[in-house]
Amino acid sequence: MVPLETFPLPRPLDRFGPAFPAALAEIYTGAYTPRRGVVLDPLAYPWSAADAAERADRRGVARSREPLGEWARGVIAHAPAGEEVLAALDRVGESALVGTPHRVAMRELYGSTCATCRGPVVVEAFLWERDAPVPTKKAFRCGICAREGRALLIEAVNEEDERSGQRLEQRGMAYWQFVERFGGDPAAQALGESTASLYTPRNLVALMATLRAIETALPESAARDVLRLCLVEVLVSGSRMNALAGRGAPLRIEKGRARRSHAAQTREVNVWLEFDRAARDLVSWLAVHPSPARGRATTLALDTGDADLVLCQAPLEDGLGGWSAIAAIVVLGLRKAKPVDAGEGRVVARERLLRTMRAALLDGHRSSRPEAPAVVYVPHADLETVAAVTLAGAGAGYRLRGITYQRDALPTAVAGASGAAATCDFDRDVPLLRDQPGADATAIEEAIRAGVRDAITARGEAIGTDRAGVAALEALAARRLLVPLTLSRAGGVSELETFLDHFRSALADARRSGIVTVDLDGAAAEHAHDTTLYALAEGTDATPLDDRLEWGMWGLLAASREVETRTLLRRAYGLFRDVETPDRELVERCIAAYGRQGDDGRWRLREEDSLVRRQADQTLLALQLVDAGHRFGFKVHVGRDLERRALPASAADRGAVLADLATDAERSAPVSRVARLHADAVEYVDVVWYDIADLVRRRGWRFVKWAPLRAWAARPESSLDGLEPVLGLEPAVEQMGQQLAFKW
Repeated sequence: MVPLETFPLPRPLDRFGPAFPAALAEIYTGAYTPRRGVVLDPLAYPWSAADAAERADRRGVARSREPLGEWARGVIAHAPAGEEVLAALDRVGESALVGTPHRVAMRELYGSTCATCRGPVVVEAFLWERDAPVPTKKAFRCGICAREGRALLIEAVNEEDERSGQRLEQRGMAYWQFVERFGGDPAAQALGESTASLYTPRNLVALMATLRAIETALPESAARDVLRLCLVEVLVSGSRMNALAGRGAPLRIEKGRARRSHAAQTREVNVWLEFDRAARDLVSWLAVHPSPARGRATTLALDTGDADLVLCQAPLEDGLGGWSAIAAIVVLGLRKAKPVDAGEGRVVARERLLRTMRAALLDGHRSSRPEAPAVVYVPHADLETVAAVTLAGAGAGYRLRGITYQRDALPTAVAGASGAAATCDFDRDVPLLRDQPGADATAIEEAIRAGVRDAITARGEAIGTDRAGVAALEALAARRLLVPLTLSRAGGVSELETFLDHFRSALADARRSGIVTVDLDGAAAEHAHDTTLYALAEGTDATPLDDRLEWGMWGLLAASREVETRTLLRRAYGLFRDVETPDRELVERCIAAYGRQGDDGRWRLREEDSLVRRQADQTLLALQLVDAGHRFGFKVHVGRDLERRALPASAADRGAVLADLATDAERSAPVSRVARLHADAVEYVDVVWYDIADLVRRRGWRFVKWAPLRAWAARPESSLDGLEPVLGLEPAVEQMGQQLAFKW
């Protein structure tokens, strides 16, 4: 895993998909392709993997089953200077198809008056109740009485507003001009009419007038293409799919017809204002972020079979849906564009992801060199999405090399989406699918349990369902059972559902492999990503990953006087790979716990955590625990690593080293037999109280943080009863500030 960073895209580029993480493209193109090698993105759109590959000094090739995204990337790659685009926008505004400049006609179309000063205003949006004959409110800026037009006012519509909207025909000229673009075929015309009904008559007039102004006022040019791309934004946001709190929802097409959303209220935006803003925002953004493919814009197309690597992002979020095909028809004139029927077979999202990824990877397989690998980045990853991508790769002729999964890899504001990310790494699988043996349920479930068990052992701690699913998929790939699983789909059940059934069945019978289920509840469940964990019944000898990460982070900070955050994260992730990849949140907590960030943004180890200071603190705490143990009647043993530590100056009169504090009886006592531990294990424990240890077992004491334990041990009046609150046995102190979470 590498530190994943992305950046927000402007309208309308953000509707196609998020920017591909540049660091991810850099690491995989560097590993799998030569300099200036060819990287194919079979699900391309602006700032996708093809553009990220260009930034890594490779040649990114965009190819997509959705022509709109591929076209949009080419438009951005060929985009001219901003002044040229703005000049073209002015020519569109001055276009006079009906005798009036287009900009003036749009101002009249959305014109109204301010209820306070009665001055003329231009409405930015009308607010509608569902199925109401007229809008109920209007949003506008008044240059006379509202802070010189800086404040957005919302008022009820007046009678003139109602009459101006009703003067437009429901099925006027603009309506039929829109429908005509879909073609004369009855099915295409039905789609066109159902899509046209998603607009108010006013917005349909504005949309078609703006489109015709672009097509007639401008010759074929790169600037014209940029404006057509911006028209995609208002095609979506100008529809009735635009709820009050959104910018237009993805379009569902069922049985060849566009379906309206179920929102109770919608926002009818001013199409021309939205178009003008989108164009100006895009120009400003491109001035700072030119397309990485711009320097090679004239040679974007390459021959089939040239790709050295297939690299793409799994399309978990679709901001367009059916709008992609509608925009291809209306804006680009591609009447052959066929929208995907969202209602066909009631396919759920994960099944659509499986089909989309399988088709994309099949295309990548055909269009790349025989030895070319494939890498798929899965944002907001969970068990179902990672399984869909993995099985799609197996069905397309790829063999899973490994999955890198990290929880909390990227922050997300998407409701219900996972805060994890995964990268699925494939190489080419030579055997044909028809040569594969059938899937055996027993072998599949045994492999799943073995993979989960190995993951728990490697991490030294319990794991959640998503991480267990990743381990199961890797185990199936190692035993060459993924391809037979893809061939097992039958009777309407896909290979994805078959895998999920096997996964649940295998873990329901997990005790056969020594795996137990831990169900979290209470406060632990409220803060947990997954309320079900899987652990080994007999425990594991491996040091928990959390502890190893904490020690590793201390070592990185101790070895580096000043280090940038990105470099520190890279080094931390480099210590733990594959199944041991730590959660991002834990890495950042370790950095914050041991590091101090300077004004220059660089990290350095905190002075109080330096080796000398930590050893001195550890020695002092051991001294205090020896004294407390003796005071309570325990016998005390000091571990091998501490017994030669010099005593602090305050205890110099009691001896030279910690071992001098032990009595002759304690030095000769067989501590390992009393503590029921192996002799070597005892020596790795810093301080042991024994002889009345049954009291400790009965009370169930576990672990405690350093500061509360020291405060208790240093108090002369402390007692064994006073130790219980320190150990977190009272609810008042059961919190992360005092008590360490114990992992069973």
